Amino acid sequence: MDQQPSREPPAEEPPVRAMPVALQDRIAAAFGIEPEAREAIVRSMLERSARGAAGYWLQLFLAMGIASLGLVLGSGAVVIGAMLISPLMGPIVELGMGLAIGSPFLALRSFTRVAFSVVMVVTSAAVLTLTLPFYEVTSEIAARTSPTALDLLIAIFCAIAAAYTTARPGSDTTSTAAGTAIGIALVPPLCVVGYGVGTRVKSIASGAALLFTANLCAILLFAIVCFLLLGYNAVSTAELEHAELAKQRPGAIRRVARALQVFFELRHGWIFRVLMPLALLGAVFFPLREALARVSWQVRVRTAIVRMLDALPQSTVRSSVSVDHGSVAVRLVLLGRADEAAQLERDLRDKIAAVADITPKVDVIAVLDASALEEVAASVRASSTPISVVPKEPDLVLVRQELAASLAGAWPHAAGPLVAWRLRFPDNEPAVVEVVHVGPALGASAADLLGRALSRELGAEVAVQDRAISPEPIVAEPAGGWPWLQEARSALAWVDDVEALHGCVEVPPIPGEKPSGELAVVLAALRALPALRSDRVHVGEGAKWRAVVSTSPCAPPAPAPAATADAGAPAAPGAGADAGAH
Repeated sequence: MDQQPSREPPAEEPPVRAMPVALQDRIAAAFGIEPEAREAIVRSMLERSARGAAGYWLQLFLAMGIASLGLVLGSGAVVIGAMLISPLMGPIVELGMGLAIGSPFLALRSFTRVAFSVVMVVTSAAVLTLTLPFYEVTSEIAARTSPTALDLLIAIFCAIAAAYTTARPGSDTTSTAAGTAIGIALVPPLCVVGYGVGTRVKSIASGAALLFTANLCAILLFAIVCFLLLGYNAVSTAELEHAELAKQRPGAIRRVARALQVFFELRHGWIFRVLMPLALLGAVFFPLREALARVSWQVRVRTAIVRMLDALPQSTVRSSVSVDHGSVAVRLVLLGRADEAAQLERDLRDKIAAVADITPKVDVIAVLDASALEEVAASVRASSTPISVVPKEPDLVLVRQELAASLAGAWPHAAGPLVAWRLRFPDNEPAVVEVVHVGPALGASAADLLGRALSRELGAEVAVQDRAISPEPIVAEPAGGWPWLQEARSALAWVDDVEALHGCVEVPPIPGEKPSGELAVVLAALRALPALRSDRVHVGEGAKWRAVVSTSPCAPPAPAPAATADAGAPAAPGAGADAGAH
């Protein structure tokens, strides 16, 4: 088989053709790279492309997982660990070597591995994102969504370092290789792209994709330039490729590589191979330049605003300053009069507009200090105009209406129906809302949450005091009337106090004609309860002592024997047998 002739310049060529080769040799010698070492590095790349595939994909998958979790957790140390593990730099540099030396086989196989690596990392990161229990854009994620031209400059320096460590492998370049892996950051941007795809946030995915594209193009372009300067294009690749292709089974890469061989062997084919990554780099440079201009504008405007605020008197308290692309918002608190706050607001708006070239939003809130209060008090004393007192009753009515609406919306249904509420204003304490409901007690946590919800709705601090009425009946055996009465007394008192409540009382049968002993005392005390004077309390006969408070009226009682009423049962507390029935 015919072999490709050596790239060493023939003796009959003019000196102008020999000077570039001599210059390449001198540059390579300055970095300790011998001509024999060039061929060894190219041969190792051709052989390494086919070996260690399983290890490569395992390392790439591990780097993806570590980087994705580090980004979500906001841990820079974990992300750096993923950068050191990632093997993605290898095939990208080999792609640059293939384009530099004109090896279609090396270039095509490296390009295929890079393409599949990108798809695998993005897809795996998106799937991993979908399994996360929460989605939060941490500082590590946000840092990779807004690339600028400065990131491109970093990629250029890292690309030169990567080409140097490839062309001159050895123990003295190990630290350089590690620093390059950290600086270039190939896998983390791809993981952020997957995060954006998984969360369906287009801005995150597109920003990280732009950063990766810029890094990829910079590595390719400057790796090609470095390899050309070091004379790697003088290596004859025909024999090396033939030996490697002989080991490969027929496939698509082999057929396409043979088709590209004619194009790569053109006299000026290297120019086109250099222009391909250069064109891509130029395409990403324009959006990166615009992003850098936005960042520069934000830094310039924010710095100018901070200087303006630092020059203000100490009576001005800085609340918030927000500077985003196309918008500026400043909020301040001034200890002084309202007219001073208005004047300061106008001055700041004019100064910021002159710096930012946009109309900012400036809010200055005036809070009266001691001197301003004294001036107000003096003006009031000097004024002969009587001061009209605004009655508070309309305000209280409005507050009660707002509170009723807020309670209706914030009340937890699990606590049972809300039957009443009271609003109290203790001295030097927040307003207290006493809620009465039939159901389980709210508890301290639920009462605190309800108070916060009401405070947000009303715009003032409100505390909640719980008054829970158990919906469970109070039951006792006929012999336990007095303990039953003590417990039932407090429950029935709510019926007398809250119109929405009803009480149902059952007393056991009375032996004999008239009650005696403890039974007579219990019945007398029961008849004396204020709640029994209400028509919302029904007293009837039952097998045991029983009392229950609810929001529904009692069931219609069964006709009671006349003897029960004559015996003095409390069904007729001073007004006949039907006085407490509905």
